[in-house]
Amino acid sequence: MKLDLKINIGNGNLYGRASNDQNSYRINIQEALEKKLIIPTELRSKSRQGPILFETETGNEVYADCSIIKQEEIDMILLYTDIDTLIKLTKDIPTTMELY
Repeated sequence: MKLDLKINIGNGNLYGRASNDQNSYRINIQEALEKKLIIPTELRSKSRQGPILFETETGNEVYADCSIIKQEEIDMILLYTDIDTLIKLTKDIPTTMELY
């Protein structure tokens, strides 16, 4: 599943919109000890864990590993990642996000 991103830099996080052909969701990416992705139930990821591939403004690829992928009745995407990944995404803003 691939989503287009429009990301802004916040105070210690990245935030914005993630969209596909059918829906648009708020997204928040921030640093945490536990690497976790929480997505709306309607996105229906088959995976319970795995990598997320971000493509950036400069054409680079940044991988973020998630130990837990949870589906919940929410209207936004929440990614909790390590500080190194957050720094990479802050220096080179992501334009797409793909879940495997």
